[in-house]
Amino acid sequence: MGRRKKIKSLKPNAHLFVEIDHYTIPESGRVIEKDEIIKISGEHGRRFKFKSYVQRSDNGVEWINCIQIEKGLSAGWRSFRPDRIKPLPKSRRPRKNKAA
Repeated sequence: MGRRKKIKSLKPNAHLFVEIDHYTIPESGRVIEKDEIIKISGEHGRRFKFKSYVQRSDNGVEWINCIQIEKGLSAGWRSFRPDRIKPLPKSRRPRKNKAA
C-alpha cells in the first residue's frame, strides 16, 4: 500500500468579500445599522436582526447577513438579497393623555 498524497487545504478567499456593518436602502435613502430589527419580504411574520452587508468583489454578488428572531431569542443565521429588506418604522414617542 502506497503513501497517501497530502491534500492541500483550501484557504478561504477572504480578500474576495467586502463586509460592511450598515446598508443604505437605495429607494428611500434610509440607513440600516448593525443589530437593527428588519423584516424581509416573502418571510411572513418573521423578524430579523441585521448583522452585515456583504459584496463579493470578483463578480459583484451582494447579500445581507441576518439573525432570525423567534420569540425574542436568536434562532439562526440567514442571508437574503438586499432588495428584499422592509425596515420596521422607528418607534414614536407615546402620546400624552389629555385630562379632560
